[in-house]
Amino acid sequence: MKKEHWALVSLCVNVLQSIFKMIAGFFTGSLSMIGESIHSLSDSFASLVAYFTLRFSERRSERFPYGLYKLENVGSTVIAIFLLLASYEILQRAFRSKVIIKEEYMALGLGVVVFSLISSLGLSFLERKAGKRLNSPVLVADSYHTLTDAFGSSLVLMSFLSSYAGYQLDRYFAVGVSALIVYTAVSILRREVSVLLDVSVDEKTLNRIRDIILSFGEVSEIRHLFVRSSGGKLFADITIAVSGRDFVRIHSAVDKIEERLKRELPDLEFVFIHYEPVENTQTGLGVLIDAEGSVSENFEKAKGVLIFRSGERPEVIKELPKREQDVAKLLMDKGVSIIICGHHPESSEAKWIISKCGGFVWETNEKNPYIALSEVTYNFSHVKTADKKGQDR
Repeated sequence: MKKEHWALVSLCVNVLQSIFKMIAGFFTGSLSMIGESIHSLSDSFASLVAYFTLRFSERRSERFPYGLYKLENVGSTVIAIFLLLASYEILQRAFRSKVIIKEEYMALGLGVVVFSLISSLGLSFLERKAGKRLNSPVLVADSYHTLTDAFGSSLVLMSFLSSYAGYQLDRYFAVGVSALIVYTAVSILRREVSVLLDVSVDEKTLNRIRDIILSFGEVSEIRHLFVRSSGGKLFADITIAVSGRDFVRIHSAVDKIEERLKRELPDLEFVFIHYEPVENTQTGLGVLIDAEGSVSENFEKAKGVLIFRSGERPEVIKELPKREQDVAKLLMDKGVSIIICGHHPESSEAKWIISKCGGFVWETNEKNPYIALSEVTYNFSHVKTADKKGQDR
């Protein structure tokens, strides 16, 4: 069977239980039985929500690009409030008047509660098994919800057995059922209100996402990881720092990260990954020089390059490729962020290589490489005055 078919089976079973319990509660006068019928009614609603979630979860529109998943959370919040009111009414009736189970309808009550107990346990087991096989967190969650109904039925069963033994303890078991309803309602409210407020998912899920992302060698760190839940679906917004300068390779790696996240987290509906280059602490300044050792007039006439890095001796490269784009690639691979030269390169490909790596060309009329270098460092330092005339360079 498909996922939504299991949700329909759960809905039918819970509706039958609710009707049978309400009838048995009316004839036997058992307050705990009436309380359990209300509890089963809440399970019916949960199964109905599960069905619509599984049936229509993929349907979106231009007006609702994220889907209508939060309607599930709104509906669950409403039913939780209804459960709290019902629990209050049961408690009032339990202590307002004497509650006695009618012996002539004892067999009816026992038959209903045994049917409810067996059907709840059986449905919970089968639904959880199907949920794991079909990789459906909605079915697994609904199976645990059905299991609480089996616990409530066991309380009603103990009430009838004690009445059969001559002890009228139904009101106290009704209090137990009421407490179970309150527990269910508070759990629902806690979960659904958190979802409506876009609270982050649990730490276990976050750690699992972190492990998947960091398993890719291109990822140096995770700078932001925001994951929220909506109607049982997850929406992730991630910022990562990636190493390397090959744009195509990095983009391919990010696509693979997204595919693996969706494969290993089936309830992940949307994932947005923004990637940024790793900040290189060894970023350098490169001065292109000509055959005479002066600042080269342009890229084409450059015969070498001086690379300056903080706290290190200058690196000298005496032989450069002939093509401008090859020179640009060499400098970017060396981690040069500022290229000092007489003019920008003529090649559009060279300009693109420098631009995509976050570098730029500083044009200068200076011929002395060290004076040109000081000109750049002066302009990039925090100088309060714009007048640099007469400054020691």
